[in-house]
Amino acid sequence: MAIIGKIRSYGTIIIIVIGLALASFVLGDFLKPRQKNINNIGEIGSKKITYRDFELKVEDQMELVKQQTGNENLTGTQLFQLRDEIWKNMTRDIILGKEYDELGLVVSTEELWDLVQGTYPHQYILQNFADPQTGQFNAAQVRTFLQNLDQYEQQKPGTKAQWQNLEESIKSDQLYNKYLNLIKNSYYIPKALAQKEYEQRNKKAVIHFFAEKYSNIADNTITLTTEDLQKYYDAHKHEYEQEESRDIEYVVYDIVPSETDLKNAQENINQIFADFGKQVSSDIPNFVNRYSDDKYDSLYYKKGALPANLDTIVFSKKVGDFIGPLFNDYTYTVAKVLDFQNRPDSLRASHILISFQGALRAVETVTRTKDQAKKTVDSLLLVVKKNPKMFDTIAKATSDDPTAKEKLGDLDWFADGQMIGPFNEACIKGKEGDIQLVETDFGYHIIKVTGKKKFENKVRVAIISKEIEPSNETYQTIYAEASTFAGENTTYEQFEKSVVNKKLNKRLAEYITPMSNTISGLDSPREIIRWAYNKDSKKGDVSKVFDLEGKYIVACLKEIREKGVPTLEQIKTQLEPLAKREKKAETIIKKINALKTPGITIDQLALKANATIDTLDMISFSSYSLPGYGQEPEVLGKLFTMKKGTLSEPLQGKTAVFVIAVQDFIEPTVTTDYSSVKEQILSNYKSRVGYDIYTTLEKNTKITDNRILFF
Repeated sequence: MAIIGKIRSYGTIIIIVIGLALASFVLGDFLKPRQKNINNIGEIGSKKITYRDFELKVEDQMELVKQQTGNENLTGTQLFQLRDEIWKNMTRDIILGKEYDELGLVVSTEELWDLVQGTYPHQYILQNFADPQTGQFNAAQVRTFLQNLDQYEQQKPGTKAQWQNLEESIKSDQLYNKYLNLIKNSYYIPKALAQKEYEQRNKKAVIHFFAEKYSNIADNTITLTTEDLQKYYDAHKHEYEQEESRDIEYVVYDIVPSETDLKNAQENINQIFADFGKQVSSDIPNFVNRYSDDKYDSLYYKKGALPANLDTIVFSKKVGDFIGPLFNDYTYTVAKVLDFQNRPDSLRASHILISFQGALRAVETVTRTKDQAKKTVDSLLLVVKKNPKMFDTIAKATSDDPTAKEKLGDLDWFADGQMIGPFNEACIKGKEGDIQLVETDFGYHIIKVTGKKKFENKVRVAIISKEIEPSNETYQTIYAEASTFAGENTTYEQFEKSVVNKKLNKRLAEYITPMSNTISGLDSPREIIRWAYNKDSKKGDVSKVFDLEGKYIVACLKEIREKGVPTLEQIKTQLEPLAKREKKAETIIKKINALKTPGITIDQLALKANATIDTLDMISFSSYSLPGYGQEPEVLGKLFTMKKGTLSEPLQGKTAVFVIAVQDFIEPTVTTDYSSVKEQILSNYKSRVGYDIYTTLEKNTKITDNRILFF
């Protein structure tokens, strides 16, 4: 339910509020300070992207999406995702375009022609001109399309724009592949690098060691001073570099019907129920469409397919019985049993489709009128009825359904109700082998029923469902409550205290980035996110009341994180256990060093430390982990710098302090052929070159993103 639809009959107070809001909106442009680059949605390197240029691309893409999906309106989420994708593509094109220009990379007209109509077409051409059933590419279809492009544009405006976008995508992809291949082919792996890699993989060590885990020391025995924490922060803060983000806490006021709303709705549904019983059979579809939130359908449902509250009742009724009113989840339901049938749950049929201009999903190449289509299908029907064996041949030669090309019109098994109504009922009523003519929104179908199975008792039922909507008074009451809460609590402390006192359900959303579009439990929360990033919003601020489709939201800005190194306070909870680990390591190392004497063996030292000796055979430099201790790359790195027969100093690891004695090194088999190692290294480099190159280019490009100022 759309809240904006509730404005229709608000009282005087609401009208005044709306008037003030409109005045504020009109005057806003005059009163608010102008921001730098307000007309630019962003800047990539030295390239400025104006809001107008960006929105023109958005509009073009929206039209393409509408044409491809058949949906005239995009949801807020879909529009946001589309804008985000366009921004990423524009950023990528600008960054990579600079590289292409510097290297002189282009896609010539001849090259583009070859990618579209040549022997080895681009994958985008293969995808767009392939049989939807078989996936097989049809080169003739490409040529036909291009030859008739002007005609298709007249029939369906925007076709040329779609084709131009496809060509641009092909050129962009080809340029990118050229660029990657240029980089990939420039890699050179010297012998020394391959040799070192070979040795690191194959050189093995035999060691004795003991370890004292940090977990052996209780955290509550470690006292962290402010200086300890600051020292650790200063040494490690750059490991925690962060992107810009916000944390908000918020309370949700769900707009649900009041007791009065429920009472009024019940009276209304009772009247509908009474009138329902007076309708003759022929009037029932219109009556349902007039009063129900869901349109009438003539489908037959098996047990378990209807809503649970209705399903448990309807199969115990008889034709003509009424059910209800039933109440569930703020929805009233009444129903009438219309029919029971023993019907197949699975059907199989073949068909010949003769489409015409204006029919649903008719392709551009179909130019016949409806009358011409009817004459054609009548002629074909006479042929296949006279000689049913000709059905497959005629389907392949004449059908406008792509399935006919490979499957001779066979639709395989489909569920009862899956096909469009007239087609489905013809298959139900016809016997196996029957051939009949049916008209649907897709055109004329010659249908041959080829199979029926899984017969079940099914019901056709007329259902009126009415969602109970909150009244205008309910909206006003809940809004007043939310508005009072926001007005009385303008600081974080007041917000927190009031949440507790009023026993409200407070929610937390963390690490919200400027272009986030999701907050758990909220639809289209961009208005809240933009508030959190407004230059006037400060940590601890409490928001106005946000109206989000069935909910009123009041938010509190709990944390502001700027891009770069975080403050100590922001990452204190993360650092505290690590700083304690550091102090534990210092304690353990100090203890072990106090036990060491000149010439002491690892066995003697372990005995003094009351530790157990472990032995590891054939451990390599590339292992990265120690069994029982997890990843310990620094410890392993120091191990392979030691000499045979030596005892290490106490080595601080991630999980413990280690003392290691090298018993032996087993050198790798001597070889002069490092070709396989070279190939493996080269393969690893090439597999990630696309990601690594673009990530590096993007990181080294100054990008100013102002999108949050606009949407």
